[in-house]
Amino acid sequence: MPRRHPWTELPSSVREKIELHTGPLRWTRAPEFGKSSEFSATLHAAGGPVFCKGVRVDRPYAWTHRNEAAVAPFLPAMLAPQLLWEVTQDGWLMLGFEYVPGGHPSLVPTSCDLDEIGDLVVTMSEALTPCPTAARHSIADRWGGAPGWSAVHALSPADLDPWAREHLAVLATLERGAWLDGDTLVHADLHPAHMLAEDGRVRVIDWARSGRGAAWIDTAHVVVRLIHDGHTPEAAEAWAMHVPAFAKAQEPVITAFAAKLAGMGEYIARSPRARPHTRALADTARRWARHRLG
Repeated sequence: MPRRHPWTELPSSVREKIELHTGPLRWTRAPEFGKSSEFSATLHAAGGPVFCKGVRVDRPYAWTHRNEAAVAPFLPAMLAPQLLWEVTQDGWLMLGFEYVPGGHPSLVPTSCDLDEIGDLVVTMSEALTPCPTAARHSIADRWGGAPGWSAVHALSPADLDPWAREHLAVLATLERGAWLDGDTLVHADLHPAHMLAEDGRVRVIDWARSGRGAAWIDTAHVVVRLIHDGHTPEAAEAWAMHVPAFAKAQEPVITAFAAKLAGMGEYIARSPRARPHTRALADTARRWARHRLG
């Protein structure tokens, strides 16, 4: 996870070039979430607030910022804050986005945000199909070979969930057959911290890991988050069935995806570098896969 630098640690040449866009900077505010940038803050400047994120171009994760810059011009304003400027200076890539003052929506069963989030994923699947040619990555290519249940089996962990251990062969077979391809620009990491709710609508931020894939993938990600936040698997899937792209997907395809997501989550959760929330999400994804398998 990158170390986040304060504004004062950026090279003066980078700060000066940014201020050509923003006007003189008054103060900055770092976000609560978001750990994949070396710089991330709302810049309060003479020209008004702007959200800025950046990374050094030689970092292995710099591809995510290049990817976000490439797809940003194709994201409708109703779906995402707009990219205002891009600065490349002295080894840094900095992106400046429209500032959205909204808060993060809730997915708990009693949340009043659920209908708006449902409208959001419907619009995403429709407005971003066909996928813009600027999308540099395929979800199938990026996730197809990602370690999952087969890799977990090789580790032979003594603390593996008993149901998962009993069904390892089935889960490994399902994840190998997961069909992820499609012609939609998929966010691929959709959860409340990547959403901003304002004036009755929800918009999506951080398109850094987006790519071409199946139109139902983002909705399926929300299903896991719904279960994590207190919905039963049945209730979460009932919510998702209001999204045409998800409702039209074949049952075995969704089941294979649930197995794939659970396997990737289980493997990542066992990494010494795993973030604190990773284990709970892996357990939730496994719960969904177990529900799908009966």
